[in-house]
Amino acid sequence: MKKLLLPSIVLLLLWVACMKPEELQKNPNKANVATPGSVLTGVEEDMFTSQWGYAQRSSQYHCVVNSYYGSQSYDFGAASHQYYQLRNVMQMEKEARRTGGPNERAYLALGLFLRAWFYIQMTVQVGDIPMSQAMMAEQGIIAPVYDAQRDVYLQCLELLRRANDSLGALNREGGKTVAGDVFYKGDLDRWQRMVNAFRLRVLIGLSKKTGDAGLKVPETFAFIVSHPDQCPLPRSNADNLVVTYSDASVENYNPSYSATPGASSRNSPLAATFVSLMVKLEDPRLMVIALPSALADSITESASDFRSYRGAATGTLQKPMSDSAAAGYYSHPDPAFWFASKTGRPTILFGYPELQFTIAEAASRGWISGSAAPYYEAGIRASMESYGLSGAAVNDYLAQETVRYADNEQQGLEQILTQKYIDFFQMGGWEPFYNQRRTGVPVFGIGPSNQNGGKIPLRWFYPPFEYIDNGRNLQAALNRQYGGIDQLNGQMWLIR
Repeated sequence: MKKLLLPSIVLLLLWVACMKPEELQKNPNKANVATPGSVLTGVEEDMFTSQWGYAQRSSQYHCVVNSYYGSQSYDFGAASHQYYQLRNVMQMEKEARRTGGPNERAYLALGLFLRAWFYIQMTVQVGDIPMSQAMMAEQGIIAPVYDAQRDVYLQCLELLRRANDSLGALNREGGKTVAGDVFYKGDLDRWQRMVNAFRLRVLIGLSKKTGDAGLKVPETFAFIVSHPDQCPLPRSNADNLVVTYSDASVENYNPSYSATPGASSRNSPLAATFVSLMVKLEDPRLMVIALPSALADSITESASDFRSYRGAATGTLQKPMSDSAAAGYYSHPDPAFWFASKTGRPTILFGYPELQFTIAEAASRGWISGSAAPYYEAGIRASMESYGLSGAAVNDYLAQETVRYADNEQQGLEQILTQKYIDFFQMGGWEPFYNQRRTGVPVFGIGPSNQNGGKIPLRWFYPPFEYIDNGRNLQAALNRQYGGIDQLNGQMWLIR
């Protein structure tokens, strides 16, 4: 028996040794193939950033009074690389090619956009990242070089251009779609519009690089806006890139839903940076999204008076802030509006108002011809409509001296950026933070809980595993950008 067993073991070992590594990594108890639509669903879910989280708190929209939920500090940790999400994008493309059919090209076109989306999310946080050699382990590249941030942007803009062209060709042919699309239900026309809206977001983020002839920032922006036949854009709030929720099952509830909405509201007083802007402009959106302070009756004659709204100063130490909140000093989010419903308010990743304010900013900077005023006003109207405000309420607001668009270039630009900041409340993920970092509008408050030397960070640390897996290339990138030191206050190429 032993004589028969030994040759069998030898043959088994030889067979295993001849197998490719990727074959050994397959789990026989799990599916190794999937439909491209099912992979797309997972990728889209990874694009989501929750409301009432650290991104919004760091953008000074709200604070927290309970240390269990965080603090007002700016001790940013390491960024989260998103190569896992990019691997899934590649898997979606692989499955599309494997299954073939008339919709294969549609998945590949969305893949171009999704690659740009995730690479941009990474580079805006840290600076240089691996891109041209990334995701090439099967080709033997396990320690990819770091692309300079400028080159990352050039590659992403090219991906987005190709995505628009591919989707445009598919839309002209007609009849093409994708499955598993939680945003637009496979509507490729709306996807093409969002691709171009995102292109404009990326380009306006390069506003400090207009002197770089190779990037062609103003020229590309102007081409997109002036060629709606080739580069269509979203038409209204109906084209927003938005996450909606369902009360059909717990996993599909709005993440902000709470069985105790009042407690959730009390834990999150609105921030003074945000509230003071709304009060100064007498913005009716404030009365939709927030409650006046509990001390309103002793402060003014009417709880509906804008003076009844007071925000908590970001940077305040937790104990004094908690005591002031308990005393009813601050305004809090309306619990019925934000936390009481299982479906709640949708989370907008990219909204039509942002697009209008972006075009208005470009007009103010002279990138496109014509006045910024129509786009500025359209952005305000669309933002207010999303809160159920229309008609006289909007017209009266736009007629105010403090809101009416100013011809003065600097004042007009500040108005645009202020309204863009207001619109980003509980939407857009980290985008309002990046906009403030780029423009300085609005001025962020700094207090004793800052924990970053009294500064608002300019970036995140690189992930710790990069020091182990790709230390030599990482150090080269740090030497090139930040004097060899991975630091929160290092100024990346994008904002220099």
